[in-house]
Amino acid sequence: MQLPPSPAQRRIALLTYISPLQKWGSAQRSRHLIDALLRHGAVDVVVLRFDRRGAEAPPVSVSDFHGARVIEIGVTVGGLPSRPRFDLASDHVTRTVEQHVDLKSYDLFVSRYVKPALKLRLPPQAPVVVDFDDAVYEPPWRALSTPKMWVGAFTRLLNDRLLVRMRLACRPHAHYFFCREAERRHFPALPGSVLPNLPAAPARPGPPSFDTPARPALMFVGLLDYMPNTDAVDWFLADIWPRVRAAVPDARFLIVGSGADELLARWRAHAGVETLGFVDSLADAYAQATASVVPMRGGAGTNIKALEPFHYGRPVIATRQVLEGYDSLFRDGQDMLAADDARTFAEHCIALLDNPARARELARSGYQRLSTHLTTEHFGSILDSAVTPLLSGGGSSMASHASRP
Repeated sequence: MQLPPSPAQRRIALLTYISPLQKWGSAQRSRHLIDALLRHGAVDVVVLRFDRRGAEAPPVSVSDFHGARVIEIGVTVGGLPSRPRFDLASDHVTRTVEQHVDLKSYDLFVSRYVKPALKLRLPPQAPVVVDFDDAVYEPPWRALSTPKMWVGAFTRLLNDRLLVRMRLACRPHAHYFFCREAERRHFPALPGSVLPNLPAAPARPGPPSFDTPARPALMFVGLLDYMPNTDAVDWFLADIWPRVRAAVPDARFLIVGSGADELLARWRAHAGVETLGFVDSLADAYAQATASVVPMRGGAGTNIKALEPFHYGRPVIATRQVLEGYDSLFRDGQDMLAADDARTFAEHCIALLDNPARARELARSGYQRLSTHLTTEHFGSILDSAVTPLLSGGGSSMASHASRP
C-alpha cells in the first residue's frame, strides 16, 4: 500500500482569478489561505488572468509570497466555455495552464471562489477544496436601470443557481468553504464548513484609538464601481443623507475607494460630501470619521467592509442584510446598529454623530467581538479540519463541528 506523501513532499495548488499580490480587499482572504496551507505542504498560487493585460504583459510571471510561488498566467478568451463569466469547463483554458504547470503533480487543489475549480479540467481523483466565499449573490434590483444591467444580473443568476449546482454535485473528494452559515444552508448536499472572512488588521500593537474627530463625519469604504456598492451610496445620498444633514448641518460624508470620475463627481455634488478616492492610509481616513456606514441592499457574503472599521476604533451602522451575515456574532444595539428603512438608518447616524460617547461604546464592543472570535488561529483550525483528511486519503472531513466562530 502506498503511503500518502509527508507534509514536506506535498504539493498544493491554490487556483484563483485574483492575485494575492493585489491591494483589493478580496486578496486578503487569499493571503490567509496561503499562510494556513503552507503548514500542509509547498504551495503554488496559480492566478488565471483573463483581462486585457494578457496581451500586453508577459503571458506568465512568477513571484514569491510568504514562501508560496505565485504563477500568473495570461489566458486569451476564445469560445463561450473559456469566458470567465460562465462556470463551464474549458479545454482551451486547461491547455493554457498546463503549458506552465503540471496539474497532475499536485496532491490537493484549493479553488479561491468556485470559478477556477469549474473552469479547469482537474485530475478527476484529486481532492479539491472549493472556497465559495460569496456563494449566494442577490442583485441590487433597484439599481438595475438599463437592459445591459438586467441581462448581466440574470446571466449571473443562471450561472450561479444552475450551472454551479449541477457541476458541483458531480465532484468526488471535495470539501466546500462558505463564509457564513446562511449560505451553507443553500447547499445542504455538499460537505462543507463555515470559514469566516477576516478583515486585514493594521500593523499596530494593541487596540485602536476610539477617540472621535472634532467635526462629525460618516464614511463609506468600498470598490465604488461594484454595482451593489454604487447602489448603497446612491440610496444613502438620496434617502438618508438629507435627513442627517437636516439634523446635523455641519456633518460630512466621506466616500473612500476607487471609482469612475463621473460617478465621484455626481456624488460630490451633494452638500457635505467628499470623495477621497483610493487612500494610502486607511488609519488616517478612519480618523476623520465618527462612524462607518454600510447601507447594502444587494450583493453577497459577509461584507468585510462592515468589520474593518472596528480595527480602526469606529462603530458601524448597516442594513440588516449585513448584520445577519454574521449569524449573531455581532449584535444589533450592542456591537452594531442596523436598519433597513431610510428613516431609522438616518436616526442611527444622527444618534452617533450627536453622542460621540455612544459611538465609542459601540466601537469598543465591536472591536472586542472581532478580536476575540475572528482570529487567524480560528481560521487556520477550520482549514486544518478540512484539509488534513483530504491529504491523508480520508475524503471530506464534513467538518460541521468547526463551522462557527
